[in-house]
Amino acid sequence: MATVELKDIRKSFGNTDILRGVSLDIADGEFLSLVGPSGCGKSTLLRILAGLESQSAGSVRIGEAAVDGVRAADRDLAMVFQSYALYPHLTVAQNIAVPLTMRRLRRTDRLPLCGRLMPGARTRRAGIVETVREAAETLEIADLLDRKPGQLSGGQRQRVALGRALVRDPAAFLLDEPLSNLDAKMRVHMRAEIAQLNRRLGATFVYVTHDQAEAMTMSDRIAVMMDGELLQVGTPDVLYDAPADIRVARFIGSPAINLLPVETDGAGRIRLTGRETALRAGPVPVAYLGIRPEALEPCDRDPLLSGRARLVENLGSDLFVQLDVPEMPEPVTVRLPSDARGKIAVGGLMHLRTRQGRVRGFDSMGLAVPLRAEVFADA
Repeated sequence: MATVELKDIRKSFGNTDILRGVSLDIADGEFLSLVGPSGCGKSTLLRILAGLESQSAGSVRIGEAAVDGVRAADRDLAMVFQSYALYPHLTVAQNIAVPLTMRRLRRTDRLPLCGRLMPGARTRRAGIVETVREAAETLEIADLLDRKPGQLSGGQRQRVALGRALVRDPAAFLLDEPLSNLDAKMRVHMRAEIAQLNRRLGATFVYVTHDQAEAMTMSDRIAVMMDGELLQVGTPDVLYDAPADIRVARFIGSPAINLLPVETDGAGRIRLTGRETALRAGPVPVAYLGIRPEALEPCDRDPLLSGRARLVENLGSDLFVQLDVPEMPEPVTVRLPSDARGKIAVGGLMHLRTRQGRVRGFDSMGLAVPLRAEVFADA
């Protein structure tokens, strides 16, 4: 296994900049996810790391070696594609064995008639069979080795694709939206399988997805990309609780964070919907307050804001309430525990306060700024 270093990677197609100076260090054995909306450049960055695309500028290192100009086959990386890329005419065992056949067997060993008679060929083939069996057992598909891809479910095909990558024993695994073709139930199952595989192998995983739920549940760290730029890199907790950019705050979290426009006067007092709050800005004026839906709770007095319910969604374990708040351009979302069911109806008035320390301030440029002298309700 190995570390991965991307330094000031730039990529342009004609006059269009796809990547704008992306730098990223990935530790040995780390599970790092690249997330962002479609077209943000995350798959292009992965392809540059794999050697399938060449960067316009910048450098790539795998372990101690610079691999700029090194072809994909010589980078000691294993890539799992969204489409699985399995050979339909080969069995599961043969599909998994493809990289081993190319690596361990000489050209003469692969000849259809006399190849098996070459000295040492039988031993090398037996070693391939054993390695394939071990990988299949690790992925719990040993009973599928004689089947063709057309006889498998989507989840089984994905395991075969993982098995083909696994037998290479690469420096790092690269996964490009590998679960996007699966149904919701199978995606939940397979993301747990991939995370467990990462822990068992202690291998470096670089995982591309547009699904922030996948990234949050699987990753050691997440790198958020938008418009060809790397906005923030951090653990799931850091990105959720302390987004450094308002675009990260919007992208991470479901339901989305509430972003409330506010005004800051010269003394740092913050006004929301025309009323002064107990919140105070630091040295930089605050333009927006970011509050996660679960950080709001009903109160009887001194509310931060008040509004009437326009929509109540009962999810069983949670209750999502959307409020129309005067002078707010968008509804405010509140996430309540299940015991709130039946206590709020559409049209009902709610007064809300925020839990202690759960407010994030952003300036007019969308960058996180500190709040001072915060006064909140008790936690």
